[in-house]
Amino acid sequence: MLSETERYDDFAHTGPGTPAGRFLRSFWQPVGLSDELKSGRALPIQVMGEEFTLYRGESGTPHVVAGRCAHRGTQLSIGWVEGECIRCFYHGWKYDEKGQCVEQAVEAPNFASKVRIPSYPVYEYLGLIFAYFGEGEPPAPPRYPEYESDVVVDAVMQRVPYNFFQNMENSVDTLHVSWVHRHSNFFADSRLSDFGNGKGEGAASIEGIVKECSAEETDYGFVFYDVFENGKVKTSFFEIPNTLHIKVYPIDAESGWRDFVAWKVPADDQSYNNFNLTIAYVQGEAAERYRAHPQHPRNQKRKAAWEEIVRLGEDILAGRRRLTLEDCGELARSVNLQDYVAQKGQGLIANRERERLGQSDKIVIMLRKLWSREMAKLEAGEPLKKWCWPGYLEITTGLD
Repeated sequence: MLSETERYDDFAHTGPGTPAGRFLRSFWQPVGLSDELKSGRALPIQVMGEEFTLYRGESGTPHVVAGRCAHRGTQLSIGWVEGECIRCFYHGWKYDEKGQCVEQAVEAPNFASKVRIPSYPVYEYLGLIFAYFGEGEPPAPPRYPEYESDVVVDAVMQRVPYNFFQNMENSVDTLHVSWVHRHSNFFADSRLSDFGNGKGEGAASIEGIVKECSAEETDYGFVFYDVFENGKVKTSFFEIPNTLHIKVYPIDAESGWRDFVAWKVPADDQSYNNFNLTIAYVQGEAAERYRAHPQHPRNQKRKAAWEEIVRLGEDILAGRRRLTLEDCGELARSVNLQDYVAQKGQGLIANRERERLGQSDKIVIMLRKLWSREMAKLEAGEPLKKWCWPGYLEITTGLD
């Protein structure tokens, strides 16, 4: 039963046993980037308030086990990978990929067989490493066949210092784009127009403000639509429980508009890891030119750029700067910086009890409704809806 502090409309808290935590654990979640985990290496990871060890065996296969040794609680990731096993740095206890202790110094020969730490199913796909932390057998892992060949797929991750559900809601909050990002590269004319005067006046997108939005529940989550002032319609998709599918702007005419898939995975209740796939429909020499482009995701100094965005964002929130070209330079046009100040401006964890929702919030309400419904099913012991991504769905920008 729910405790006095747990509610079906508490989307922010995802620790073990919480309604939101149980719901997220019912699905595969990305936990690492393939190219950041070399064979024979281990990394500490935090997912939904719990510590784990992610390591890649010498065969190249990734594994996830508990974060600490069962002996004296030392962090396992500082140890050594031996074959498909990991050995604790502190006293040398060795665990296989199933979490079974297979070797101990000094102890009686039968002691190791009595020691086991948790291990978790792992799935590597499209540059991401997924793990399953739920109860029972895992569901089928995510598949996107349209991204498996004849495209360029890039996986990146950012650690963000506020609650994940604020970004989830922002992702489907269609109206915010017309305001938060009105001076950004989301809009085709933003590079050609004046930035504005810092008072919300100046350049507007060629599509104008979103005038109407709607959403429909589907077998995978929901589809949502934005209708602009000129009548054009943008179509996007949300895959339950925490995956967004949208189009993102071109970096050049040849590679064109790209597909973008994003997972918001809580590290704890006050931070999350934002895992993103960017997919460009280019092949051959065009793919090589795309990979060489300065704005290609892998050619950005991502860590330094994100650290600068966090620094500027904190300055803006503290009133030391304004979000203008004068105070922030070209980063004032950054979608990431704009989202950072809007979302963290809600607090580390948004207080939803004080909100005044209106007509423009119907898609956010849809997201909350589906989450609340499924969390209630878990508490009642009822099966969740069998959510299933159907394969390729046509995402449109509304600019076509």
